[in-house]
Amino acid sequence: MALKVDLKQFLDDQGNEIALTDQAKTVFYFITNIVLCVTKHIEQPTVEVDLKCSTRAKNLDCEGSIKASCLAPNMINWHCDCCEASGSISNWQYSKWDKQLRTLH
Repeated sequence: MALKVDLKQFLDDQGNEIALTDQAKTVFYFITNIVLCVTKHIEQPTVEVDLKCSTRAKNLDCEGSIKASCLAPNMINWHCDCCEASGSISNWQYSKWDKQLRTLH
C-alpha cells in the first residue's frame, strides 16, 4: 500500500507544523526527512535517505533503507529497498524543508 501525503495537510497558513498526534508526528518526521534529503540532492535521479523503513511507524519489523526521487515537478516518490512500502509526497516546494538551491534570472 502506498502512502500518499500532501505536505500542506500538516502545515498552517505560515508553513509551520500544526498540532499533531504522536502517530501523525511520526509520519511528519518521516516525510519531512525525505523532502530534506531529496531536495539537498535534487539533481540526483535517486537519493538514499538516511532513514530506515521502520521509522515511518512504530512496531514495524522492516529495517530496509529508503530511496527517493523527484522525477516530476512537485512530487517526490519513495520506496523501501527491502519491502513493499512506498509513497509520494506532494506540495513540498517552498516549504522550510525544501533545500533546493534556486537561481535568480
